[in-house]
Amino acid sequence: MFPRRADPFLPHLDGYEVQRVPAFRATKDYVCPDCGNPIRAGEGHVVAWPEGLVTDRRHWHLHCWRLAANRGRA
Repeated sequence: MFPRRADPFLPHLDGYEVQRVPAFRATKDYVCPDCGNPIRAGEGHVVAWPEGLVTDRRHWHLHCWRLAANRGRA
């Protein structure tokens, strides 16, 4: 299996890994850690976690992740 390549359209934040979750794969509801609003099943979003700590992954609205990455902290 080949290593996963970073999505060039997702904002990068040092020390974090981030992946896009397309709407068809979003099967559960989550709460965005930035804005506190729900991410509903069927809504595309991103999941991010500190490098090497996949158990600490959090689901974010794409817009909220962009804001956090621009601030330089998640």
